[in-house]
Amino acid sequence: MINRRDFVLAAGMSALGVAGPTPGAAQAGVDVTPPEGPWESRNELRRAGGVLHYAATGPDDTGKPPVVLLHRLGGWLSDWRHVAAILGRERRVIAFDLPGHGGSRWQGRPPYVQTLGESASLLVGAFDELEIDKVDLIGTSLGGCVSVILAAFWPERINKLAIVSSALAPRRSLDQIRALIDDAQRDLFDENGRPIVFREEMLNETFGIVDTHDIYVESLASRKAAGLWIQPSERGVAITDIVGTLARVKAPTLIAYGEKDRAYWKYRAGAEAALPGATFLEIANSGAFAMQEEPAALARVLRDFID
Repeated sequence: MINRRDFVLAAGMSALGVAGPTPGAAQAGVDVTPPEGPWESRNELRRAGGVLHYAATGPDDTGKPPVVLLHRLGGWLSDWRHVAAILGRERRVIAFDLPGHGGSRWQGRPPYVQTLGESASLLVGAFDELEIDKVDLIGTSLGGCVSVILAAFWPERINKLAIVSSALAPRRSLDQIRALIDDAQRDLFDENGRPIVFREEMLNETFGIVDTHDIYVESLASRKAAGLWIQPSERGVAITDIVGTLARVKAPTLIAYGEKDRAYWKYRAGAEAALPGATFLEIANSGAFAMQEEPAALARVLRDFID
């Protein structure tokens, strides 16, 4: 029988604080202003019942598809800012805030489950409105899982796909989600469903991150910004057969892990079986958040792959 903590990780609870929060410590007073990045523009697109926020940088006349970056669960597009600054020297780069995260806002309370298919279709609508036919798609954590769905069901829109540190797991039933995930979340969120402060040490213990402090401070801010949308997004990962869907992907695919990561390596065997033609590699000296820990190394890998 899988224990509660392992189930949380297996279901894709890959943001932060999967255990050991400070009881009752809400995130009042945490500044949710995103860090400055290399972005030349920030814009919003109205989509069914809400607004998708995105930022862009880099030349728009290269003749190559733009690079689209999708962030982790409880994160925001700023997670990718260091990588975007490097890739943006030669390519158009567009980073999106996923539904309910960062500057992307929706009317009313979030649904119980924000499915990966819903989020993927919102992005396809954004591509249409921006007149983008095809992209090189790169996602991590929640963003990686959304990327799998988008690449599988809209293959004509994807030139190349890169997945970094993502829980490529099988489907969980709603009964499992209610009985295990929701129960496991009770000490991670307050009574209203908002995230509470977690111990900084969990970044190392769970994700293998060595230099934790700056990432910890920013993560408190991005999680507060995501607020009530973290749990529905987690459930959307859990209810999806991501590893099964991976087998439908036709685009050339790279799947990367941090060398020191303690959360995602366990999904590699299933991903290799589902997509044997993919390229698998590790980012040296990095835990699970390579885009923040080793952005130059990750950017080199991604640039070599997409170019």
